[in-house]
Amino acid sequence: MLRCLFRANANNNGIYLSASYDHAKPILIKKSSATLSSISRLKKEVEGNNWYSQISKQELIADIIELPSYYSVNFYYVSGEKADYRDGYRTNHEFIEKALKIYCKIWAQLSSNELVIHGDYSLDNLIFDKNNIVIIDWEHFSRINIPIGFDALNLIYEQLYFMLPNQRLDNEIIEHAKLMLENLSKLKCLDKIYWDKPLLTTRNYISSNAGIWGAQIQKLPIMKLTPLEVDEIDELLCL
Repeated sequence: MLRCLFRANANNNGIYLSASYDHAKPILIKKSSATLSSISRLKKEVEGNNWYSQISKQELIADIIELPSYYSVNFYYVSGEKADYRDGYRTNHEFIEKALKIYCKIWAQLSSNELVIHGDYSLDNLIFDKNNIVIIDWEHFSRINIPIGFDALNLIYEQLYFMLPNQRLDNEIIEHAKLMLENLSKLKCLDKIYWDKPLLTTRNYISSNAGIWGAQIQKLPIMKLTPLEVDEIDELLCL
């Protein structure tokens, strides 16, 4: 078995990623750290993956090593296609539809006291194949009581963010995004609290629960939108 390091301490997050190969075929992705804050994030990711495995019936963790100053997790390699989240809403609209469909399939079955959030439900954290979608990177998983729809809205507005300022939110994009909100509502995957100002409400939940994201909060695309952009988008897209 061959192991190759492919990401070391990216963005000073203290986490190292390596891949294990068997005859040139990737079989495991390893995340490891020796710093307390990063170990805490890895343990949160394990908690999220365990929750997801119970819901989806997909086992993603191969093994865990925990020592006094070291922690590592081996994840089974998941094959499939990843959308380029930086391409924005227009290019990725079919991926967005699939991502919201799987969101509703999972979250609609939860009662109000069972709700959780992924915390970074992004096209960058979804792996697509012909028959399935696998959700990865659960390091911002939380059982905090944020109403249903939060993660779905984060994905929608992330993709709108990557269209701005170089592209215009034309009628085609606006109508498609409104349809996505309506579908979420029909499937009982969008709490009424989001109906009026969904983007502002989503951002307020992030600000009010900043500890979930820590220093990563300002890297969330929807937190980079200006107040004027937030107002304009909420005026265009609401129920």
